[in-house]
Amino acid sequence: MTLHNNIFYKKSQGQPGVLAISYLILALILFFAVLSLDATIYMKLMLGLLLGLSPLFLYKPIYFLFFIFLITPSLRDISETIIVGNFNNISFNFNFVIDLMVLAFGGIFLLRNIKPTIELIKKYKVITLFFLFLITSALSVIYSIDKTSSAIELSRIIIIFILFIYSILAVKNKNNFYQLIAAILFGSLFPCLISFYQYFTVSGWWDKTIMAYRVDGTFSHPATLAFYLISTLPIIYALLSNKINKSKKIPLAVLLLLNLFIALITLTRGAWIGLLAMSLVFGLFKSRKFLVAITALIFLAYLFTPAINERVNDVFNPKYNSSLITRLKIIETTLPAFTNAPVLGYGLGSFKNINLKYNDEAKTYESLQAHNDYLRLLIELGIIGLAIYISIFISLFILIYKLYKTDSKYIRNYLFSLIILWLGILAISLGDNILRTMPLQFLIWSYTGAVIAYANLKEVS
Repeated sequence: MTLHNNIFYKKSQGQPGVLAISYLILALILFFAVLSLDATIYMKLMLGLLLGLSPLFLYKPIYFLFFIFLITPSLRDISETIIVGNFNNISFNFNFVIDLMVLAFGGIFLLRNIKPTIELIKKYKVITLFFLFLITSALSVIYSIDKTSSAIELSRIIIIFILFIYSILAVKNKNNFYQLIAAILFGSLFPCLISFYQYFTVSGWWDKTIMAYRVDGTFSHPATLAFYLISTLPIIYALLSNKINKSKKIPLAVLLLLNLFIALITLTRGAWIGLLAMSLVFGLFKSRKFLVAITALIFLAYLFTPAINERVNDVFNPKYNSSLITRLKIIETTLPAFTNAPVLGYGLGSFKNINLKYNDEAKTYESLQAHNDYLRLLIELGIIGLAIYISIFISLFILIYKLYKTDSKYIRNYLFSLIILWLGILAISLGDNILRTMPLQFLIWSYTGAVIAYANLKEVS
């Protein structure tokens, strides 16, 4: 199957100008309709922008991906504080609207391209297994001990799956691929600038466990910012590895160092673990000198940066309120619950209920989540759900290996960047809620889909 010989969306054959004018009129109607709502001006502008651009996204699906990665990273923190509605005592913020738009536009796009979508599910085992994981998650809603949470978490899985397929189908040529990468990298700039401001003004997100501010940029938590930025590093590496002129290499190198620096000063240990995993893979397979250099850099950072020194020392001599102690306590108290539902678990999204039931200290926690995706899935979906989830990545690495046999070094560089990226993410998942971190899930799955699409192009230059 050649994906990009298909027509993924229909265009007007005879009167493209009329179609464009029709979309413009519809966009204006939607925009001004939103302005008439009884809401804050910020809410009106945000909703107006999204709905006003809707016709463009339907006409040019790739533009929706550009919007997601170029614009939304700068809005994540503000969007989380803007409540757009309540249902069954659950508040929905503007980030929910963004997720809903992915569900809507992605769903429409996939329905309009149902045949290529089905062919993708059949062709690639990674997509087949992802679809099976989605079905398993959906079935768990039936027997879940918390059906509301299960439905919410299921919607996250559906959105991620849709965006993955959407990215494969929407990237139809090399220009689309590089434009998407540009959107991802440019979209990381503003969060970095805000992070710099927070760093020098000693502001940001107050962490009471270390009694200090941590930079969080335009995201709602320092960890989300750190995970997002380190996920851009393998992408920048792939670009730098290809033959590009110096006028592009210099700003890319600066952006790589900038994103790396911000990720370090977030004081997010999970991100540091991810960086170590990425560096180890790169050092072993690409450059032993790099491995030596990064080891020296880490050692110097530990010696001369008090904040980093303190965070590292806390691992070996943790305080009573250390997040590490909390994570170990969660594992110790909730793991026995697995024996009561080992095959199918308690239902997707039910971990917080298990945490409250089995962990006496849980009621004092700011978050009841597992902070470990593997533990979470073992409890929520049982051994079957966890096995399917792990199989997704095994099949992904097998696919990368098969595609890596190409003669194109350009494709091989991007495929290797996927290996670095995913091994880092899987390492981070041992100590954080990566599956629930939607900005990061958008980035890693959309980029993965785009690379798969790029590897299927007939000509790569």
